[in-house]
Amino acid sequence: MAMIYKVLQWIMRRSLSAHYLQIKADLQKVPKKGPLLIAANHPNSFLDAIIIACLIDRPLHFLARSDVFAKSWSDYILRQLNLIPIYRKQEGIDKLDKNQHTFEESSAVLADGGAILVFVEGVSVMDMKLRPLKKGLGRIIVKHLQAKPNARLKVASIGINYDRPKEFRSKVLVASGDTVEVNSAWLNEFNHPHKAIISLNDHIYQELAAHIIQVEDEEETEFHTLSEMDSSYRENSLSRKILIAKTIKKMQELHPIQASRLKEDSRRAQEILSQYRLNYRKLKSHQGFDYSRLLIWIVLMPLAGFSLLINIMPLLVGKLITQYTVKEVEFYASVRIVLNSLLWLFFQLAISMLLSQFHWLGILYMPLAYMFLRFYLWYRESTHYLRSTRRLMKLRKAKKDYLELQGLLKEIYRIRASFGLGQH
Repeated sequence: MAMIYKVLQWIMRRSLSAHYLQIKADLQKVPKKGPLLIAANHPNSFLDAIIIACLIDRPLHFLARSDVFAKSWSDYILRQLNLIPIYRKQEGIDKLDKNQHTFEESSAVLADGGAILVFVEGVSVMDMKLRPLKKGLGRIIVKHLQAKPNARLKVASIGINYDRPKEFRSKVLVASGDTVEVNSAWLNEFNHPHKAIISLNDHIYQELAAHIIQVEDEEETEFHTLSEMDSSYRENSLSRKILIAKTIKKMQELHPIQASRLKEDSRRAQEILSQYRLNYRKLKSHQGFDYSRLLIWIVLMPLAGFSLLINIMPLLVGKLITQYTVKEVEFYASVRIVLNSLLWLFFQLAISMLLSQFHWLGILYMPLAYMFLRFYLWYRESTHYLRSTRRLMKLRKAKKDYLELQGLLKEIYRIRASFGLGQH
């Protein structure tokens, strides 16, 4: 089991590094050994579990909805991957009693010094909010301490933030809060286990809130405008983005007229940029046309074409299957990444085995294909840079649109500076 976990972790780490432009993590406060419960938010389906599992250098166990264990084969496979079923009302009230087995399995993992990841919101919704926490994690702790009074375990909070969760080659920010230790003495401080769970949830909520960017749906345009125009955007600073989100809320509460102006200016600026297929990120990163970069791009074009040719088939099939089968937006990125990873792996392995029938060097095909894939991703970034530079030049030639955009950006800079969001 441990070997399967390690192999899949190794594969998914490389898949994630290909799918995302950057995954920036600060998880130094997460204990590397001993019984541990990890409380995390849940914005992007089972992709959240994959990312956290790839960032933490210890095997994790995961609580998952019971309906995915319905078939005997799926039950076997999922348990080999350290998944434990949790029964919810949605799967039937009559099944809730089975959660006693969940508590017993979780307690056995903790007693053995293991770690369990729990998505404490109890639901996955793709937005930038922290929802009220469920009591499942607290109940696991209470049941474990009641069964083993001398036990001591730790609870770590992890916040996961997606820049643009549905986009390929976007960014992810992950950070952990302070770890709290719980034991029987802690439990006995309260008159009832329910009070202990509420107290623990309050602590976890505060820790998660300190490491999650929280933005209302109607504020997303302003948030992306200010964060992408911010001088710290390249650093991908979590603290800075949290500050921007809080400032927007403060602005709406204390200065609604300014907030309304920011919303309208951001919306109009976005319309102009979209017309030229640009965004704030591309607007900030281009100073002029780079002819030396263009020359390199032209010289490497045949190699990039070859790299795409040997990798495109499994990735294209994975994309098409995801588009036609996944209806819920929260599952799109998760299914696509897992499908692409598995299809690419099987496809390249099959070709490698076929080539090795003719020459033993055929076994090198698979690692070479991955190297070519990483090269193509770099080439793709260069292509986007050159395209956006050309589009920016086109925008600058359209004097009316360009002057209007400059005026809007000047006003946006003025508003953000008036609320303490000047250059960072």
